[in-house]
Amino acid sequence: MTSIVTTEVVRDVALRLAAVDVMIMPVKGALLQHWLFEDPADRAMTDVDLLVRPEQFELACQRLVASGYVSVGQSSIGARVLRSPLHVAVDLHPCLFDPARYRLSTSDVFARSSVDESLFGASVRLPSPPDAYAHLVGKFASDHRTALDTGHLDELRRMSSRLGRSPRGVADHLVRTGMRRAARYVLPLCRATGDTMAGQVFDALPHDPAGSLLAPWAGRVFASPWGGTGVGGVAAHMLNDTLGRAAWSGVRAMSRRRN
Repeated sequence: MTSIVTTEVVRDVALRLAAVDVMIMPVKGALLQHWLFEDPADRAMTDVDLLVRPEQFELACQRLVASGYVSVGQSSIGARVLRSPLHVAVDLHPCLFDPARYRLSTSDVFARSSVDESLFGASVRLPSPPDAYAHLVGKFASDHRTALDTGHLDELRRMSSRLGRSPRGVADHLVRTGMRRAARYVLPLCRATGDTMAGQVFDALPHDPAGSLLAPWAGRVFASPWGGTGVGGVAAHMLNDTLGRAAWSGVRAMSRRRN
């Protein structure tokens, strides 16, 4: 029932926003339940995550509120949380990550996306499989996840079968989107579960001495009692593309907490 309702929520949002020429992109569970599971109900869902272009974000929020959706909060990176008429939370995102974290910009993700009208009964944009994979890698690292997060590792394994690229091509995409150090942390955990593709992608990553030290260190921090503290946050930021971007994203995160 949850799967049916969340699919209907995506359809409803897509149709309402199409009236003001705003396209949505289902991400996270809203997309993965259809892409990765033979029965969408096998993927647990608690809310619906949708991406829109930043310049259309306020228009999209206003349109949904005028249509009966209720704004109930905002996340630390600007996502608006709305309660749908079907009582399912909708997280409307202007970006997948804070702009200082990685290089997976909304404009680039939309540029590489495709239109689909079959999954949800309305026209939506679907991310390219490599972008969806990069998003999973980045989320795993930025959320301080560990080898105990077997459900998310299973999603990465399932997603690797949809990539349609060589391991070198996937590795190059992860590097371009700022995930080279996040991938150095995440992919060995995937390989340990039997994910052959993840191991091949890891082997194709470019030489990165600093990343080779930072990734296992971050893993030890995440698995320690400090993993859920500020120390874990520092470790997660250190998996950003460069040390400069790590400092930038860390400072922005501290500023948001103070505000």
